[in-house]
Amino acid sequence: MSATAAQFDRRFGFLIGDISRLLRREFDRRVRGLGLTRAQWLLIVHASRTEGATLSELADNMQHQKITVSRLAARLERAGWLERRDDPADGRAYRVFLRPRARKTLTRLNELADALRDDLFAGLTPARREALLDDLQHVKGNLLALEARAKSQLST
Repeated sequence: MSATAAQFDRRFGFLIGDISRLLRREFDRRVRGLGLTRAQWLLIVHASRTEGATLSELADNMQHQKITVSRLAARLERAGWLERRDDPADGRAYRVFLRPRARKTLTRLNELADALRDDLFAGLTPARREALLDDLQHVKGNLLALEARAKSQLST
């Protein structure tokens, strides 16, 4: 490995990007047997985090176009994973709720994620794991604060 490549391996953004890509690839391999695409299980996970969210809210959370999430939700509804209900406050909107099938699969997704996390953190003591997660939460908080600051500067 060249000196330049080694320098990039120690750069925070590159390291986080590589870890994210490798983590997604491994998780996809582990969930392949559930019969869901990545986009489908991601929508189920996001819908579980904000049960009753509108399609627009889910699209924002997932950083996808509303039409993409709408089509995906329609397919998952036809397959018995989700239920879309009219929004009582806005007749143009739907709210998304999980069906029992999705809840059961979500439990399995969580089990697979827990096993993967254990494999990821192999060789790290529980104290180092917690410190790493605390530090990453801190970095995330800093990024959110920067984003909020930038948004407030745009509105003034």
